Amino acid sequence: MMEASATISGQLGIWPSKRQMVVILRKAGLKVSVGQYSIRVKDCDHFVFQEYRGDLGDPAIDANADSVEEMMRDRQLVSEALSRAGVRHRFEIYDHYSEEVGYLHCNWPKQEEL
Repeated sequence: MMEASATISGQLGIWPSKRQMVVILRKAGLKVSVGQYSIRVKDCDHFVFQEYRGDLGDPAIDANADSVEEMMRDRQLVSEALSRAGVRHRFEIYDHYSEEVGYLHCNWPKQEEL
């Protein structure tokens, strides 16, 4: 399997319930696949909200893409959906050298921006 050229690190201020997250994503026009403990955004190459179980703590975001440009597009789609719903969040994009190449947020500026 080929290594992904871009990955994402993300956080949400307060995680919506799994059901609420599905509604948020679908209201934004995104297609999702709902698993027992995950929500996969089908419009994106690989963007999954996983470990959606109350006993594990907060869910996690697992996302990667074949290129930085593709990851930027995917995170923009998801960020717009979360922003419309008022969900505070941030996404950092890293290239295959683990260098940060992008930052997108809703009400979560980086420390140096304050």
